[in-house]
Amino acid sequence: MSWRVIVGTLSLVITMILLGYVAVTEQDRMANFSTAYTAREIEAGATLFESNCSPCHGLDGKGSPRAPALNTPDLLINGKRLADAGFAGTVHDFILLTVSAGRPRASAAFAQYPQRMPTWSQDYGGPLRPDQITYIVAFIMNWAPALANATPEPTQPAVTPVGTDITQKLPAGDPTAGQAVVQAQGCTACHISQGGAATIGPNWQPANDNNQQGIGTRAPLRIKAADYKGKATTGDQYIFESIVAPSVYIVPGNPAYGPGGTSIMPPDFSTKLSAQNVADVIAYLDTIK
Repeated sequence: MSWRVIVGTLSLVITMILLGYVAVTEQDRMANFSTAYTAREIEAGATLFESNCSPCHGLDGKGSPRAPALNTPDLLINGKRLADAGFAGTVHDFILLTVSAGRPRASAAFAQYPQRMPTWSQDYGGPLRPDQITYIVAFIMNWAPALANATPEPTQPAVTPVGTDITQKLPAGDPTAGQAVVQAQGCTACHISQGGAATIGPNWQPANDNNQQGIGTRAPLRIKAADYKGKATTGDQYIFESIVAPSVYIVPGNPAYGPGGTSIMPPDFSTKLSAQNVADVIAYLDTIK
């Protein structure tokens, strides 16, 4: 009889030790589980963001002429954008509501964008499930730690603006540097087709379906159009003019709005870019034949 008591006692002691171990490690186990689950959400959100959001907000969320930046401190860190919108909730809730229900009316700070934020959640008539919206929000929120820990960039010297005189002599251009300027300014969001979709502005790329050549080949031909009203005499001057004075000539069939058919392209590149920037962009666009 005594051996049964001994076995039972040992079993009880072993069970208590195991339960104690589980209790002690449960918090770490749950933390690891939460971390893994969040990582899966972010991964799924990255895929959804790339296919649904990046055409307007950019692959890295830094914005474009179509839509404002999301990967930015004024949204994710300091709350400025929430304050401007009069929103008293959390950043997470602000992003969740905006992605879910859209923004049918532009805020005063973002009135320059040509399209409104569409509705994405099925709860509001959009195409995505609520869990997919959650994944997108997790992906966007994932940028916050890097922004919070980022080292402030050194102050850059002021750029001498290129102005609007397209007859001025530009320095030699570097196509690689020009591609970097194009990407930094978000130009590809409007001028490079995303997966074959129609572009907002003239497509720089050649299109095989209608025998359209690239901008480097097309540019000299634009100034020969019957309705061309600009002053350019060369293809490079035409590109220069399109950058610094986009409303001078709007390519037929491409979007325009406002009195007199004003171009939706940002009109301030003449003050934001230097002569070297413009020369580099022209050199890059000349390579797209």
